[in-house]
Amino acid sequence: MESKESTSHRNKYLVEIVGTFILVYAICSAATVYHNTGQLGIIGIALVHALVLTAIIYAIGYRSGAQVNPAVTIGLLAAGKLRPKEAALYILSQIIGAVIGAAVVYTIFGSSMSASVTLPSDGNVVRAFVLETVMTFTLVYVVLATTTSKNFRIAPLAGVAIGFTLGFNVMFGGSISGGSLNPARSFGPALVAGNFNYHWLYWIAPIIGGLISAGVYKALHKDEDLPLPSE
Repeated sequence: MESKESTSHRNKYLVEIVGTFILVYAICSAATVYHNTGQLGIIGIALVHALVLTAIIYAIGYRSGAQVNPAVTIGLLAAGKLRPKEAALYILSQIIGAVIGAAVVYTIFGSSMSASVTLPSDGNVVRAFVLETVMTFTLVYVVLATTTSKNFRIAPLAGVAIGFTLGFNVMFGGSISGGSLNPARSFGPALVAGNFNYHWLYWIAPIIGGLISAGVYKALHKDEDLPLPSE
């Protein structure tokens, strides 16, 4: 008979799939619907990012941590908050959720969904790479800094802080790099649309940003009261 502990561990990965699905579904839908009309604008798209991530954190954060982003997971791993096996399962769950989310958007909107594929503007790879690295650094650093138990006074607002960190980054970076900050968010649409141009950028840059944030966090913060989670 399956133990409650093993069921709980399995469920957190299933919840992570659902959370990443919602994130990618919302972002890709907004990018697809308003790509031609421009009615929502970059500020509106940024608000979609901020609001959906905030909602996801409050909805599933207590079950899976609502990482919904391989860069966040790798940052948590590097900071000693996750074990390697756990991190690998989280990333796999995020990729599955992202692909399902992109596939649903494609089912609804067809080839127009390709508008949600993240690409550097004017093919400026260096600028997009640096921007994705720095933006992801800010996001993962805020995740690490607001979810530690020593920050109990601001913990209830962690979802708002994290969600709007993503939002303000997309507000000024979205028109330059596509505002991904999330390898899974980029992978789902790229796979479904069959467009992997510059896709390596949206894995390497966010992962570097996540690793840098983990290093800065470990250097500046002490949270000995947070033991390594058990598997």
